[in-house]
Amino acid sequence: MKNRWFLLSLLLIFGLVLASCGDSGSETPQTDTEETTPADTTETEPAEEAVVEEVEEEETAVEDIAAEADVTGIAQIRIAVVMPSTVTDLAWSQAVYDSLLRLQAEAGGPDVMEIAYTENMFNVTDAAAAMRDYAADGFNIVLAHGTQYGTSMFEIAPDFPETTFAWGTAVDTGAEQGLTNVFAYEARAEEGGYVNGVLAANLSTSGVIGVVGPVEAGDAKLYIDGFVAGAMAANPDIQVNVSYTGSFGDTALAAEAANTQIAAGADVLTGSAQQVVGAIGVAAEQGVPWLGTQSDQSPIAPDVVVASQLYNWDGVLSDIIRKHQAGEYGGTAYALTLGNSGLVMDYADGLDGEAVAAAMVAANDIIAGAIDVNAIIAGEAPAAADAGDEEMMIEYPEIEPVRIALVMPSTTTDLAWSQSIYDSLVILQNHYGEENFEIAYTENMFNVTDAAAAIRDYAADGYDLVIAHGAQYGTSLFELAPDFPETSFAWGTTTNTGADEGVTNVFAYEPRAEQGGYVSGVVATYLTESGIIGLVGPVDAGDAKLHVDGFLAGVRDTNPDIQVNVSFTGSFGDTALAAEAANTQIAAGADVLTGSSQQVVGAIGVASENGVPWLGIQADQSPAGADVVVVTVLYDWVPTLLEMITANQAGEYGGRVLQLTLENGGQTMIYADSLPAEAVEAGMAAEQAIIDGAIEIVAEPRN
Repeated sequence: MKNRWFLLSLLLIFGLVLASCGDSGSETPQTDTEETTPADTTETEPAEEAVVEEVEEEETAVEDIAAEADVTGIAQIRIAVVMPSTVTDLAWSQAVYDSLLRLQAEAGGPDVMEIAYTENMFNVTDAAAAMRDYAADGFNIVLAHGTQYGTSMFEIAPDFPETTFAWGTAVDTGAEQGLTNVFAYEARAEEGGYVNGVLAANLSTSGVIGVVGPVEAGDAKLYIDGFVAGAMAANPDIQVNVSYTGSFGDTALAAEAANTQIAAGADVLTGSAQQVVGAIGVAAEQGVPWLGTQSDQSPIAPDVVVASQLYNWDGVLSDIIRKHQAGEYGGTAYALTLGNSGLVMDYADGLDGEAVAAAMVAANDIIAGAIDVNAIIAGEAPAAADAGDEEMMIEYPEIEPVRIALVMPSTTTDLAWSQSIYDSLVILQNHYGEENFEIAYTENMFNVTDAAAAIRDYAADGYDLVIAHGAQYGTSLFELAPDFPETSFAWGTTTNTGADEGVTNVFAYEPRAEQGGYVSGVVATYLTESGIIGLVGPVDAGDAKLHVDGFLAGVRDTNPDIQVNVSFTGSFGDTALAAEAANTQIAAGADVLTGSSQQVVGAIGVASENGVPWLGIQADQSPAGADVVVVTVLYDWVPTLLEMITANQAGEYGGRVLQLTLENGGQTMIYADSLPAEAVEAGMAAEQAIIDGAIEIVAEPRN
């Protein structure tokens, strides 16, 4: 990875270092050089090494606590926090203080949860005295909110065995020193840093981005390393200039650094720690977008703070409180991540939709594990896979030569049901080679008797897998399959493998189309101005029915005042009927349309003529109306096909039910660049909620 950091002449600034992917991203102590003497610096270096080693040894021991807090019904408790800056720093200290205030309100106010704090504890000796005083005064929990306080805290904690101490950013609970009353916490700031980097690269027009860092340590270093990695992943040609001021709190130095970055061509800025108040002021004066971290910094300059990685300590603090009151005074390490919502990405309204979409894809990929930010920083993984490159996204197992036949009700170019599975077969053939992956197909098999004859012929000709790509072929398939016990058959959309009939060589598959339909319904609510949406369905059955059910649920759950008019043409393939239905919907006031199956080519033509947005499903329908197809629920059959092939070659010829879902990648949401950012954000949030199980799609009865 070519990270290019350029030397900037800044007063008292550490200078720029070459951006390297060799750092592991592990936490290091957060020391404030404003108060550190040369002797202290020497003393600090071994501590940094120790923390790095601890992260490597105890990484799996870090507890993954959801950000949602629950302190209702807790007993009276007293909490003190010692912090290096102020409760209004718009950064590190304010983030934890704001969480404490939220918990206090939820618990019942100051009578239930007393909060005390000591600010501006740059001097570690003074901070240690404050911690000891709070413990001696009977506070139940004492937060040492800075890595620089760790040594002192470890010395104090044994004197107060029933007082809970907590510190961060760290993962060392003092267990090796025999401590039992210390919690540790860290923010995996590189995750949100990566997302902000992707966003910044998509916002920059000059190709130069400026970073104003404090000290190259702690979560500041993690954030900046992640940011550089994300920017380079989004645009390998981007220039990221990084400067460290050498201070967490010197706003004048941060302002000077920001001015120098802008003079060097930066048209997007970011940075961390309480010092950034100065840098944000400069960004506001120059009209340069700012991407923040730790806390919401928009109160300084709402016009330029366009994105923030927010730290939410609610879940961690809630868990510490409950553990303390249960008699567990320490021993757990916590991490804020995108996955547990301890890190929250916030985007300003009106931000470029394409840039936000790219950032949200990166965030979702980090949550899903498709992007390992630390591995990228360390140079152990590629920065990102091209979302359109199946070779990068799929693990292909070794297979023996295979012959696959496909019988389908329409054509390989129908932009819908048949094309979606054929395209996936072609992807596999391109990977394995035609000599190892033979494809045969029969199109337009509306007549079930003719389809049955084609299925039998393929089986008799020795094809390993014969796919009857339509629920209408099931009866014939169950009659044929026993005659070819070592041929695998597959059909859908269904969950019936013929087990009740004694059939053992039939796979069944179904796309859970209600999932993608739900997401499309959510997005559609952001697009309609008339409050009326039209849906052109084929037949109220199969995945078409699931799509309708999900779409209606997505609209209902997002905006129940929106009217969705549903019409079924009674045909999967009659494009003229679909066009007529689309015209009727538009005449009734619909300014957004959707529908499914190969018939919709006619409806999309009408949508294009009238400039009405279309939300598609099954295959990429943009060739029929590139200007209006704004969302696609793309069916990806590759993993399903591979599962059937590998099972067949292992001697398992059927009996499995395979589903295409958002979680397993069988359904992929594609958003057009023209979509509003808030629509994309809502769609992606719905995707993740469905994957996480937070959204249960409930279909309403329909007449």
